[in-house]
Amino acid sequence: MWLDSHCHINDEAYNDDRNEVLQRMVNNGVSKAMIVSLNEEEYIFSKTIKYDGISLKNSVGIYPGDVDKYDEETLNRIISLFKEDECSAVGEIGLDYHWGKENRDRQLYYFERQLIEARKLDKPVIIHSRDAAKDTFDLLKKYPGKGVMHCYAGSKELAREYVKFGYYISFSGVITFKNAKEPLEVIRSIPLDKILIETDCPYLTPVPYRGKRNEPSYVIYTGKKVAEVLDISEEMLSKELNRNYDELFGV
Repeated sequence: MWLDSHCHINDEAYNDDRNEVLQRMVNNGVSKAMIVSLNEEEYIFSKTIKYDGISLKNSVGIYPGDVDKYDEETLNRIISLFKEDECSAVGEIGLDYHWGKENRDRQLYYFERQLIEARKLDKPVIIHSRDAAKDTFDLLKKYPGKGVMHCYAGSKELAREYVKFGYYISFSGVITFKNAKEPLEVIRSIPLDKILIETDCPYLTPVPYRGKRNEPSYVIYTGKKVAEVLDISEEMLSKELNRNYDELFGV
């Protein structure tokens, strides 16, 4: 019924109970998930994660906060992974000026290089953007294609522009927080066929588990909130979300 369009169950936070986490996905009707890798080691490990009853896909990309760890050789190694059939998307890639104001030029270079390669391969991109709205927008406009704005936290006006580009807008457990007013306005302002949900686990845990480690089974609370905001049934929403996910990631 449900899906998690962006999770990190390859993270060491799950080393002690990963199978139990996967079983809770099955128990809660979360049957699909995109495992996002931030480096080559995570990606190699992610491809080994399998579980009956769950369709797991993989993506890999250079996270903007990690660009200083790379040089041209290691960048090209990551780019070579994009060509693998097991790599269903490129990401998460993008810009983060909240933590990395001093290396903007380096972030822009790595982001652009990865966008170019994703477009050559016609693969969707998973975009991270924090305090970098204009530069993110400008580069995605320069290299049109398909993708998703991961854990969207921008304005409804900008979200509409991304939808015009053909992008999906993904919402995390943040929308269940009491002060989450703007994201709910964004949900109301964009077409249902451009909405996705995610956990970004182990981070951004939704209510009622806020403050604890997040996991894909908790995506149901984000889904329930979206259904409530749009005043539609959970069944209708889940069907639309599955259609969106399959269309974006080529199922």
